[in-house]
Amino acid sequence: MERTRTGSINIFKDLVKEASKNLLMSSPAFRKWRATRPRAGAYYTGSDEELERYAFLGLNLLRKYVGDIKGKSICEIGAGDFLTSGLSMLAAGAERYAVIDRFLGDYSGEIAKKWYGGIADQWTKFYPEITWAKDIKAEDFPENYTSRLELITQPIETATTKNKFDIVCSFQVGEHITDINAFARMNKRLLVEETGVALHRVDFGPHDSWFYYADPLTFLRFPEKLWSLAGSNRGTPNRFRHHEFMEAFERAGFEVDLVDVAYFDEKTIDFARLQPKFQTMPRESMLVGTAMYLLRQKKL
Repeated sequence: MERTRTGSINIFKDLVKEASKNLLMSSPAFRKWRATRPRAGAYYTGSDEELERYAFLGLNLLRKYVGDIKGKSICEIGAGDFLTSGLSMLAAGAERYAVIDRFLGDYSGEIAKKWYGGIADQWTKFYPEITWAKDIKAEDFPENYTSRLELITQPIETATTKNKFDIVCSFQVGEHITDINAFARMNKRLLVEETGVALHRVDFGPHDSWFYYADPLTFLRFPEKLWSLAGSNRGTPNRFRHHEFMEAFERAGFEVDLVDVAYFDEKTIDFARLQPKFQTMPRESMLVGTAMYLLRQKKL
């Protein structure tokens, strides 16, 4: 989708719109209702693109950057509207799957069931080399798999569980956290000591109304108080930048491998209009649009 929106009038209108949405989300009743609706607006229609984006993305990235997940325990942060990613990982041979999400979706509802059935129906098309796990059935997922599923309804930064995991991962979640140091330490807390690894893909670009602006960093022009007014109740991106994540992961005791990175077109960005704190940040960091971090624990 082309990004063409510009101008202070449009910015003002979009601020009002986003602030109104944020005000609604401050209501517990509205927030409870919203949790039952697909956040990504994704209803299963059977398209390959949908399956790749909402069901197989996490599995594909883990296989590419971490390796075979068979027999592994996996904790995913912010799995999305449904447990599509979890079903795919268990079907591919993962031993256990956990999800950390403060706002759990309707994982057993009619829409979710259509997704699970679609994953099973299309499995051999996408993964002819992987035999679907014999002990997993899409039709009774997730109800009959409580011994292999863990739902952790706690804030990402402070989530705890008695279990440890071989893999911790997240995809398009890191940009929504409130404390990157706590986020980094959370990996250390949840991973199996020494051998556990983490994979996080962070989207540093615009979300919601700001996606449509020609300058992808338009959302960094606002003071913190104004930005909070527009999104503090909605999990809106908290505007941390690439170098801040790198530093937080290293402080937490990880060796960080930047396995994939994409950049904004520098010519589309008006750096002079950014908030002062962003103007002083490293230019290369400001140009990072998405980044994939592979974390391995430093050996003592």
